[in-house]
Amino acid sequence: MRYLSLIIFLIISIQLKAQIKADGYLGTMPTWYYLDQMDENLWENVVHNRLNLSYDFSPSLIGVLQFRNQLIIGETIREIPGYVALIDSDQGLVDMTYNLATGNNAVLNMTIDRLWLDFYLGKLQIRAGRQRINWGQAMVWNPNDIFNAYSFFDFDYPERPGIDGVRLQLYTGMASQVEGVFKIDNEHQKTIAMRYRFNAGRYDWQVLGGRLNDSDWTAGLGWSGHIGDAGFYGEGTLLIPDGDNENETIIASTGLDYTFKNSLLLRSEFLYSSNLPNSVGGFTDFLAGQASIRNLSVSKYSVFAMAQYPITPLFTGSMNAMAFPGTNAWYLGPSFEYSLKPNLYLTTFINLFFNKNDTTGISTDFQGLLRLKWFF
Repeated sequence: MRYLSLIIFLIISIQLKAQIKADGYLGTMPTWYYLDQMDENLWENVVHNRLNLSYDFSPSLIGVLQFRNQLIIGETIREIPGYVALIDSDQGLVDMTYNLATGNNAVLNMTIDRLWLDFYLGKLQIRAGRQRINWGQAMVWNPNDIFNAYSFFDFDYPERPGIDGVRLQLYTGMASQVEGVFKIDNEHQKTIAMRYRFNAGRYDWQVLGGRLNDSDWTAGLGWSGHIGDAGFYGEGTLLIPDGDNENETIIASTGLDYTFKNSLLLRSEFLYSSNLPNSVGGFTDFLAGQASIRNLSVSKYSVFAMAQYPITPLFTGSMNAMAFPGTNAWYLGPSFEYSLKPNLYLTTFINLFFNKNDTTGISTDFQGLLRLKWFF
């Protein structure tokens, strides 16, 4: 029964003699951690395989199945309480995340994060199943992503998580669209919202509204465009809870990016979350990930800056930085990527988290990653 959805999808595709397309990647990523406050060194290695399948049943019916397998080996399995259970958790209505095998220092996990059918009826597109709803306009923090928020620090998951639901998109013009989404999660909480996208004043705009997790009324605004040659974008969301004694929450981000003639890219973003405190704990706050727009960051104010430069056509370097005004915490993250072949990449990430405490001084948490990734 655990693989029923996968088996049914494959049987249907065979019976309808669908045109199957496939691609994916295979990677390995050893990672080292040093948690200063716990005085602990940990390591793990993740072997990550992804397979993307699409089925063209007809010009008006398309299906997609995408899943990833992860073999995680290391001290994190043994030393971090609840780590194996966290890997096995699935936020969707249908549990499609499975720990296939576990041991003292290893776990083999399979996750189906895309499983949907697309129906095209003229200007109306209907997508049903597990899918990603990407309503964000910013690059780092997305308050408009009310359906499937994600963590900036999840470096090895560019596809981002999906949701179980139904999406209707009606294309009303060359640059306008009405979209409605219904989602239900593993706790049977429902989210329903609509979005209208349009172009005005040389900017792309979106307005949205709905109900989040059966508990909050929500409204949002987003935009993207240019100021001169610089990109300018942003988004904001208001959450109004049902409870009379609960406060409204405002989450907003805005950013700028600019690419010079020598291909140097600079980007900055700012995030405000009215519900978060003016304090930062430790590195584990970042590792926990985000399951809601209420926790896009770890403090009320967050500032991000990035510089990226192609040192050679095959070698790119970048530097990420975050500061949290009102706290004594900051983050630095240099990374480098080298193209060994057109479909083979070697990447290194270093993440340094600094937090100053009045009693213990400055603590430094470290994460180092080395990833080899092959696309096929």
